[in-house]
Amino acid sequence: MTAIGRPRSLFRRIVQNIDWVIVTLVAGIVALALINLNSAGTGDWSGKIQVQIRWLGLGTIAAVIVAALDYRVLHRLAYAAYLFGLGLLALVPLIGVMRNDARRWLELGDYQFQPSELMKILLISALARYLSDRPSKAPRKVRHLIVPFIMFLVPVALIVNQPDLSTGIICSLVALTILALTELSLKSILALMTTGVTLFMLGWAFFMHKYQRSRIDVWLNPEAYADNEGYQTIQAMIGVGNGGFFGRGVRQGTQNTLDFLPYGDTDFPFAVYAEEWGFLGAAMVLVMFAALVLWGLGLASQARDRFGALLCVGVSALFFFHVVINVGMVLQLLPVTGITIPFFSVGGSNALAMMLGIGILLSVSRSRHQRG
Repeated sequence: MTAIGRPRSLFRRIVQNIDWVIVTLVAGIVALALINLNSAGTGDWSGKIQVQIRWLGLGTIAAVIVAALDYRVLHRLAYAAYLFGLGLLALVPLIGVMRNDARRWLELGDYQFQPSELMKILLISALARYLSDRPSKAPRKVRHLIVPFIMFLVPVALIVNQPDLSTGIICSLVALTILALTELSLKSILALMTTGVTLFMLGWAFFMHKYQRSRIDVWLNPEAYADNEGYQTIQAMIGVGNGGFFGRGVRQGTQNTLDFLPYGDTDFPFAVYAEEWGFLGAAMVLVMFAALVLWGLGLASQARDRFGALLCVGVSALFFFHVVINVGMVLQLLPVTGITIPFFSVGGSNALAMMLGIGILLSVSRSRHQRG
């Protein structure tokens, strides 16, 4: 085979083994997200939306590169990448950019990057390597989880200190999901749940900021805070209710176009979407997200090794918790936490991290068709 023929053959094999289910689902979600961001941004494509498209483009390139690699390369790089992520988190308090009383971003030229978003993916790969390297029949007791607990508690502590409680919650939930599905017995899970409740009560009493405690109060009774903290929750619920079954139509939602709904492009884009697309459209996009998560879990069951399976579980959990918590927040089923919904919420670092996760799923999926 000629030198030109070899790259063509490699490209042909990659294209033939692409998981078109994932590609189709992500393309559909991103298309709807951009339409919705256009509505939330009142049609101004020169600002946040243009920046979001650039990040999505960068994320797509990163996803293609990761998908083209054998995911087992990530096994070799996992610990080094994890330490690199910790280094970036450690730099944030020193040289990070301050916005809205929080220091979470590093400046890269004209762009601002949030290391905590990348840490979600790096944490998944590091935990996947550690747990896959352990013998499958090793004892499953709480004391054997000291190392993986330290692995996720260290970055979570750095993230919460920024302060960024929402990202810390996501990292914790994803890590605990991986551990619960692979390492914990029922007795251990119950012990951890008891410990978690106790720590939450102590955190509530002594460590939580006043604004974080107020979110619980607002969630329980938003009408009592209708003029301040509860305003956005009430307006989001009104927007969802206004959508009815079929929706008001693209850029026809009153809550957004009349500027009643704050943070329609970050925390509450689902409320904008639900008002314009109605119950039918909202159900459609939630089914697409659910299909992506379930497909990822299906890939975990078909992966060539334990490392690939754990990667798929972690990425699926990442999408699941982002969607469920954000939608629950909009529907007043959960407190407002600032957790975004993938691709719909403006945020370049999050879009890049989610695309990297998609690249990992594609790589694990492609490996099913290879030998050796």
